[in-house]
Amino acid sequence: MFFSRKSRGSPNISRHFADETGMKSLTFDFCKVFHRAFSPMSIVTLSLGLISTAGIAETTNKRMILPGTRAQAVAGAYTAIADDASAGWYNPAGLAFLNGPSASLTANNYSRSKRNVSGTTTDSILAENSASLYPGFAGAVATLGPAVIGWSYFTLEKQNTDESQIIDVESDTSVQPFRYYRSNLTTGNLIHIGASVALPLGPHLSIGVSEFYYRREKQTALKERSLFSSGFFYDSFLRQSTKNEGTQTVPGLMLRVASFSLGLSGKIPRALTDKTEIETTSVIYTGSTPELGSQAASSHREDELIVRTWSLGLAWNPAPWFILSADADYYPATASPWLQAGGFDTKTVLDGSVGAEVHVDFLLLGGGAFTNSSLVRTPTASLTTVDPAKIDYVGYTASVGLAGKQSETRIILIRQQGKGRSQVIQSSLSLHNVSDTKETVSLSSRFQF
Repeated sequence: MFFSRKSRGSPNISRHFADETGMKSLTFDFCKVFHRAFSPMSIVTLSLGLISTAGIAETTNKRMILPGTRAQAVAGAYTAIADDASAGWYNPAGLAFLNGPSASLTANNYSRSKRNVSGTTTDSILAENSASLYPGFAGAVATLGPAVIGWSYFTLEKQNTDESQIIDVESDTSVQPFRYYRSNLTTGNLIHIGASVALPLGPHLSIGVSEFYYRREKQTALKERSLFSSGFFYDSFLRQSTKNEGTQTVPGLMLRVASFSLGLSGKIPRALTDKTEIETTSVIYTGSTPELGSQAASSHREDELIVRTWSLGLAWNPAPWFILSADADYYPATASPWLQAGGFDTKTVLDGSVGAEVHVDFLLLGGGAFTNSSLVRTPTASLTTVDPAKIDYVGYTASVGLAGKQSETRIILIRQQGKGRSQVIQSSLSLHNVSDTKETVSLSSRFQF
């Protein structure tokens, strides 16, 4: 009956919610000691409330933010287009077909999300809101002899949650109801910075490679209280700091014949530093003074979600004013070497995207759709473990912009709607419905010099 928070720290290049083992052991120690002082009914109620510190894992999805200007406009179906600085991420081989230097800039991204959990309480919904303003993308391209080089910096994840909630909970009439209080402050981001190089192998074929450094940082401060009708209450405090660093290699191949383009690329991540520090405090009160309390601090390797990606794209450009593109992204199953420290395996996933762009005089119109599927299976409810949430998203993009002789500027809206399942109340041995809506508004520009 206590809402489980699984704070995450990696990415998607992701992170896992590693060492919950200590908290779970602490929970059951509490229950054993407390059993000597309180009735069986109190023990049932308390055990439903003690296991915490786990949140809903959204990092099991790989496309929470789409970097780039034109790439956003066509819903990320960019592997076979790749004609600006963001090609370094989608397919660096596309840089070889550019004519002259260029630059791209996303002046700002404004993102907001709202997540609801139903089936948790009898009369209310657990809701979490987040809003952030951040620079989305910057990059440039230049020629160097027969090669084309580029660099780029972008954000792939961003969170800024500040919430306080009070919820009355009564999920089972045989268990005493309680009032649940929660205060949650969470900030975090995932950034990439890297360089690319591409070489033409003839008039129709090119190859390229990018190398990125990435860093994820996340801080969480969570305070929870369960106030039981019998008079006792339970307080829990969590402070968690996560830092993940690594590199990611992106090789690419591009073939262009007549009005068709075929692109192939991969993303091969390698973790360098994965560190999570957790401080927890738990106190049980039967009156005005604490009856049982505990403090714990730990530092451990975070089991980061390292998943390779292979992308195949096809684009059709029958006229200068129209282009249609489609991508297929393949994520092979990955086995975690850290299952005993909170890690989890991923399944094989295939995502897709399709986008189109129309250029009429100075007006640019674009749009598309994409899937953003979870890389994990539906969780299994358990008293001793918490599987990551499985949330599958469907996203849509729409853009409008103005084009000049050497520049273009767009306003782009990206909306993702996700639904899935999660064991939010860990000890209830049931799963709950999760719905999540994410919206991003971007102001982006490209310049041709």
